[in-house]
Amino acid sequence: MTRFHIISNAHIDPVWLWDWREGLNEGIATCRAVLGLMDEFPELKFTRGEASVYEHIERHAPDVFARIKAAIADGRWEVAGGNYVQPDTNLPSTEVLSRQFHRGLGYFKRALGARPVVAWAADSFGHSAGWPEIYAAAGMKYFAFWRPSAPELALEKPAFWWEGAGGARVLSWRIPVGWYGSARGEFPARLDACRDEAAKWGLENIAVFMGLGNHGGGPSRAQIESVLRWRERNGGVSVVFSTLREFFAALSGEAGKLPVFRGELNFTLRGCYASAASVKSAYRRAENALLLAERTVSAVDALGKLPARARPLTDLREAWDAVLFNTFHDVLPGTAIESALAHQRAWLGLAQHHSQRAGNTALNCLAAHVDTRVPPAKGDAPALSPVLLWNSHPEAFDGPVEFEAPLDYRPVEKYRDRPDAAPLTVRDGGGRELPFQSVAVENNFALETPWRKRFVVRVKIPPCGWHVLTAGLDSSGGREKAREKAREKARAQAREKTDLAADDGGICNSHWEIRASANTQAIVFARKKAGARDVALRVLSVDDPWGSWGGHDGEAGANHVNETKAVWTIESCEVLERGPERAALWVRLANGASWLELTAHLYRDDKAAVVRARAFWAEKSARLKLEFSTGGAAEFEVPGGSIRREPCGDVPGGRWVRLGAGRGALVFASDALYCFDATAETFGATVARSAPYASMQGAKPGVDSWRPHMDLGEHLFQFALADGAVGADALARRLEAPPVALLTSAHDGALARTGGVLRAGGGVRVLAFARAETHDGWLLRVQGGGAKAADATVEFFGSRIPLGRIARDQIRSFVLQQDGGRWKCVPVSSAEEPLHGKQSP
Repeated sequence: MTRFHIISNAHIDPVWLWDWREGLNEGIATCRAVLGLMDEFPELKFTRGEASVYEHIERHAPDVFARIKAAIADGRWEVAGGNYVQPDTNLPSTEVLSRQFHRGLGYFKRALGARPVVAWAADSFGHSAGWPEIYAAAGMKYFAFWRPSAPELALEKPAFWWEGAGGARVLSWRIPVGWYGSARGEFPARLDACRDEAAKWGLENIAVFMGLGNHGGGPSRAQIESVLRWRERNGGVSVVFSTLREFFAALSGEAGKLPVFRGELNFTLRGCYASAASVKSAYRRAENALLLAERTVSAVDALGKLPARARPLTDLREAWDAVLFNTFHDVLPGTAIESALAHQRAWLGLAQHHSQRAGNTALNCLAAHVDTRVPPAKGDAPALSPVLLWNSHPEAFDGPVEFEAPLDYRPVEKYRDRPDAAPLTVRDGGGRELPFQSVAVENNFALETPWRKRFVVRVKIPPCGWHVLTAGLDSSGGREKAREKAREKARAQAREKTDLAADDGGICNSHWEIRASANTQAIVFARKKAGARDVALRVLSVDDPWGSWGGHDGEAGANHVNETKAVWTIESCEVLERGPERAALWVRLANGASWLELTAHLYRDDKAAVVRARAFWAEKSARLKLEFSTGGAAEFEVPGGSIRREPCGDVPGGRWVRLGAGRGALVFASDALYCFDATAETFGATVARSAPYASMQGAKPGVDSWRPHMDLGEHLFQFALADGAVGADALARRLEAPPVALLTSAHDGALARTGGVLRAGGGVRVLAFARAETHDGWLLRVQGGGAKAADATVEFFGSRIPLGRIARDQIRSFVLQQDGGRWKCVPVSSAEEPLHGKQSP
């Protein structure tokens, strides 16, 4: 007999057409109402996820929370999902999405004694191919979802196994009729439709979802009664009030006959990949700052240099909650109202500040124990500044670093009107002079007299480690002229050795030549590698009449928004820097009231072209797009791994895209962009799209013209292009979390001027390095980074530690512990939750 499992639920958007205050309060109202119905209908069961909602109920309605706990104990209330919120499932990083389960599962265990095993994504807008690995690592056995629907993605059956690149599988269910909720009076017709389709699906167990929907609202009394009446009339179907866990337990008996699906469950609502760029960039900054700070705090803690007084300032739990909450699928995708998104940007700003404060606190604690001495100054001359460079990544850094340092407490009057004549020096941790380039300082105050100087220098920094430089005014007394002569000779030699060159039309090194001309429409990135094609960059205004979601009802015309309104014109260009360490070309493009300023950088003997961008966008119902003259299939970083796609319209992506293959392959990386598209000849990256806020259909000419549009105004971002042989992860790290420069005081210290803590071995990416909560030691989460399974290792304080064999994209968690004076990695559940306020063992 076919069995219908009635899944009573209440999808609560904490932010959408309302702000977070109203959304979370609705969680209280809905749960209170459902508990009343459960008293009235003894058969009724209820499914509710999202730890953030439960936490709000626990704080503000303890009576409701107590009744929920009792209903859980009675087996009538299911805690599902396991995450903090229902996040967007295409845009956040792998670690942030893994941390959703750390946070959610940890809370559910502590507060409710519950351990969900069903992942529940009622309304998320498509799902990346890497999710089976994330789910499996979190101990989630099952997955239920709605989007994309059947017209957007064909599946053989509504029930199937979803398999990841590393071999992880989750038993999955896509809602085949209706959606996760139900309108008033609709439910009998939905049951009829499921009955009529059941034979085609060939399944004995079918989940049917009931509840009023988005602003809370679980099942109504009338809906429950309609189910009871329908059951009486349809004796050939078993109808039970059930939970997701009970449904999947029953479905598991049919698992042997279910198909296997490999790949991504995409695409739907494609406008979300670009909407609300101001929210996306704020989120990306907070995410990067938080991950950098966590690694920094953990490394300094592991060194034993984080005293108790510093711990309150290095506690990152509030910042984590802010980042996790703002992955919500109407916040990060940009589909909420304007005032609500303003609240969320402010919250993300707080997360970024807390992260920066924590990282700065930890680095100051480290600097207090590092030898930061500088050479003694002569007479009343200013001393050099010690600069502690910090590389937060568990991979060695070897590349350009940019930082500012003061020359003195006052402007150096000796060099008034000749600031470039001031003798400067940069020395490494061993006291050796380094080649450097002085570039424009960030301020524009009294530049005729040198006061601060900005340096570009190439340096090596150990993995998850530091390197102390000294920089500033070289006041070496009577030897000043001799030293300046020697420096000039060294600069001349550097100019002879450098591969950088510049003329009025562009800049070049041994890998790239970048050229632009006023009154033309393309910037040319010429590649000097044999067999590699030049790449022309055009800036486009593209017509985009769709609403916040793009095509809200699956309109095919919204799947690839590429009708060009205008190709922007280069107004002016100027070479700003000519080497020997860096060359820079500034280009300004414009169209109407909109403009874009790009500063392209090439570094000495460097395979990447790095571009800093400042855009001012002033067009409604349109999108700003970068278009590169290289197309075809591409590999995209996505949550949980990467996926290769043929051109298929607007698609979501992460930090990098690998274009083409072989000798002509090219890597694109950015620190802010998520929406990409390709044709056979071009690759596009959307910077901003100005749809009306929370708009279903988009703006209509002459209708409600007063309504505000998203993303008008200024946008800052970076992107880079590099040869396909360059590591895509390394290129993205360079943009998102470059080495931190901390100007500190000069003093003796027990720690050497260079050192490191954690190094990732081959075939593995480190996702997280954080203080563990339930074990003494440090949580280490890694992901297989090779094309196939490999034996993975890490080094911790120089000790090589085997992690075992890890498949491609497989996620595993360990705790680093000492055992008899030696370090070892102990495998743990991925539900291990970091706690940043805990004391060192």
